[in-house]
Formats: sequence, C-alpha cells, structure tokens
Amino acid sequence: MRPLKLVKHTDLIPGRKYLIQEKRPEYAHQKFKGTFVKNDYPKSHVHCTITHFTNVTCIGNYSCSDLGLQDIYWNYYEADAVEVAYTNMILREIIGDQSFMM
Repeated sequence: MRPLKLVKHTDLIPGRKYLIQEKRPEYAHQKFKGTFVKNDYPKSHVHCTITHFTNVTCIGNYSCSDLGLQDIYWNYYEADAVEVAYTNMILREIIGDQSFMM
C-alpha cells in the first residue's frame, strides 16, 4: 500500500478529487473526500486562503454540495487509488506477471 501524498493548497488542481483531513490531532477524525474547485486568496496577509470543494463525502456517506475550508486547519492528500489500480492492471497485462504491484 502506498503512503498518502500530501498536497499544498497552492498545488491543488481543479476537477481532481482529494482526501481532506483536519491538521489538529484532537479533530483528526474529521475526514472528507471532495473535488477541488478553486482557492480564494486573501486580500491581506492577516487572512487565510479559503479552499473550495464540491461533491464532498464524509464518513457515514453524509454529503455536502459545496464546502469552503480555511487552509491553515486542513491537510489535502491525492485521492488517486482508482488511477493506481488501473495502472497496476495494465502493467500486469503487459508484463504477464499477475503478482506485480507498483
């Protein structure tokens, strides 16, 4: 199993799915998965960036159509499990080794 890859809020790509987790340990149980829409950058240095997601799914299949998060409280991880599984399947067919794992 591959470790999760942390992505900075400035490197998020619109239209891609990301796993979202609270940075503070006492709230680390708050985990979501959503599609990144955009960043609203602050007008002054005393404010933080607001990161917007759509089609957000929480634990227990609770969903939210639009979610704005303050970047200082959240970590974002690539949600590419489907892409990795597909790549593994194609490489197994090419190589001919069904036990191959990337």
